[in-house]
Amino acid sequence: MSTAKPAPSLRRHLLRLAMLMLLPALLLGGWLTMELAARLKSDTEALLASGARSRALAVERELEAAVLLLQALATSPYLDSGSGGLVAFHAQAREVVAPLGSFTIFVRRDDPLRQLVNSRLPLGSTLPTMLEDGASARAMRTGQPAFREPIVLPRIEQNLASVAVPVRRDGQVVGALTMPILPSRLAALLRQPVEQIGSVGFIIAPPNGLVASLVFADGASDPWTIPPGFMERLGSATRGLIRAPGPTGEPLLMAFERVPINGWIVILAATKAEEQAAWLQPAINAGALALGVVLLLALLTIAFIQRLIRPLSGLVSEARGAPRSGLRVAEFEALAAAVAEARRVPMEEAEASRELVAQTIALAREVEDDRQLLRSVMESVPDEIFVKDARLRYVLVNREVARVMGRPESHILNRTDDELLDPEMAARLAEIDREVMRNGVIHEYESSLTMPGHPGESRIYFVVKAPWRDSTGQVVGLVGVARDVTRRRATEQRLRQAEEAMRRIARADTLSAMSMGVAHELNQPLTAAGNFLRAGMRMLQGEQPDQRRLAAAREAMREASNQALRAGEILRRLRDFIGRGETEQQLVSLGPLVADGAALVRAAHGANAPQIGLDLSVSGCVVMADQVQLQQVFVNLLRNAIEATEGLAERGIAVGLQREGGRAVLSFRDAGPGLPAEVRERLFQPFVSTKETGMGIGLSICRAIIEAHGGRISAPTGEGPGTVIRIELPLREAALAA
Repeated sequence: MSTAKPAPSLRRHLLRLAMLMLLPALLLGGWLTMELAARLKSDTEALLASGARSRALAVERELEAAVLLLQALATSPYLDSGSGGLVAFHAQAREVVAPLGSFTIFVRRDDPLRQLVNSRLPLGSTLPTMLEDGASARAMRTGQPAFREPIVLPRIEQNLASVAVPVRRDGQVVGALTMPILPSRLAALLRQPVEQIGSVGFIIAPPNGLVASLVFADGASDPWTIPPGFMERLGSATRGLIRAPGPTGEPLLMAFERVPINGWIVILAATKAEEQAAWLQPAINAGALALGVVLLLALLTIAFIQRLIRPLSGLVSEARGAPRSGLRVAEFEALAAAVAEARRVPMEEAEASRELVAQTIALAREVEDDRQLLRSVMESVPDEIFVKDARLRYVLVNREVARVMGRPESHILNRTDDELLDPEMAARLAEIDREVMRNGVIHEYESSLTMPGHPGESRIYFVVKAPWRDSTGQVVGLVGVARDVTRRRATEQRLRQAEEAMRRIARADTLSAMSMGVAHELNQPLTAAGNFLRAGMRMLQGEQPDQRRLAAAREAMREASNQALRAGEILRRLRDFIGRGETEQQLVSLGPLVADGAALVRAAHGANAPQIGLDLSVSGCVVMADQVQLQQVFVNLLRNAIEATEGLAERGIAVGLQREGGRAVLSFRDAGPGLPAEVRERLFQPFVSTKETGMGIGLSICRAIIEAHGGRISAPTGEGPGTVIRIELPLREAALAA
């Protein structure tokens, strides 16, 4: 009878088990370390590409600002006022371009190489000659903004890129404005926070022009020669990653992004040391940590096994006769049945715990992703965004709020407006906040505030505040967005003033054109009245005039009175047309207003006035409008119609009034030659005119007046010759009910 082989000890089994369990952990740690390295490397490249993209956007905004600045200067009236105007433009250009640290050059198209204005040089100094293929020549040739790669400008010992815009007058390019772009200003746009990767930056103007360069590590600029074949490697791609030698010859990881406005290439580069610091060193540290953890677990496992064996050794001596089954372990054979039952419940609980932990980790990741998304959205918006809790304490703010408050974000959170702002302002804002949370509705308003970030300066903000609700629908705070609209409101005010000035100019032009005709028309009744009065005086001479002479004298006096009334009526129409120059809305009947305008135009043109047919029989066409402004529109349209038919055999003009739904429709039709298609498309734009001496603002002012009254003016294609101007105005409710 053979003897069974002794079962291996529990210590040996546990050591084998520990080795088998630690081996997968070691392999998993190595795999996770490599995955971490790959992810960190990918994140590093993505962060470098994002930095290049943001710098390209900043460069594009800088170039767009330069183009807009030059386009604004191109509209300056000083450019059209001879040498005196150029002196004024020199001062204006220096003042406008001074914040950019650059200067402006003005040339005319008829002499593109001769500088007329150079805001960098004093007045009266000798100005250098322009380059034949400079930015100004390109802008005048194409009629569009043009950019020039860096070149050495005359009398400036520095490579400078430049931007130019055409100067237009009456739709024609008459010259160009050029502004050099300083490399230092562009290089400053390449700078980014220290914690971001990428210590070297370049801006390249194809094919091989280096616009600006910057080394971020020490803030100094180093020369850099574009290596051969570098531009071919970039190709026509909008963005990408390459490796190429840097200023010191060391290969750099370069992320490039093209600027859409002119094709310049913005490059953000990282050295090998930066790459390693960004992903290699963290990966090595993670691997070392994983290995250390595995070794620590091994030591702890061995120590635990030693402690476990000691108490089980006493149990083995008492269970020698226990049946053997499965894996033969001397110490467990006596306890197999009890251990099997005891393991079932803990294993089930462990499985449930693992599932719960996995769900918790997934939820935590989702919450973190949502938090990062919210922070990214808030920081990408240029407005002030903030969140307050039910006690009106700030719980979330973006960088714009910190800037306006004039203090770090950490000094704002968990504080109220009472602790941050002027007491009166804080009380006013708190009242609005409580109303939003009490009513649970969105509240929009504009307010003039003096914030700590700009002390002593009151600015206008457009604020939107909405209630913040939790998962149960209860209001637990509010979310606010504030936008600084100070410059927008100031611009709107200037536009209104400019529009009013244009209206006065158009009105003065109309009155000037009509003054001679009105004077001639007044001369006729006044002369006739004088003749009748003199005739009556002659008839009354003598001591006892007879009845026949008295009757004739009375008739002469009556005729003189009628002629005086006629002159007074002409003056009344002219006075009503001139008006007070102020906007005053009132109920206006369109029929009589158009008839008065036609009578005034006929009086202004006297015997040369053509026949004006009026079809104003439609009743109830009452609108809420400024009577003086509407009559200015009607008189201007009738004047245009008379001038369009001047010299023609058939000069008929027809004015019709109709009702279409809730709108009154006026049509002004003449028998003139009509409008060319290219003029009809731009007829109501400023400075568009078919007359050689016209200013081109009359119809533009007409459109502004009609649209300000909620109406619409157009020049539809008519059937037959001539021009038709159609005006639609909303009827007053009282007129609609008629």
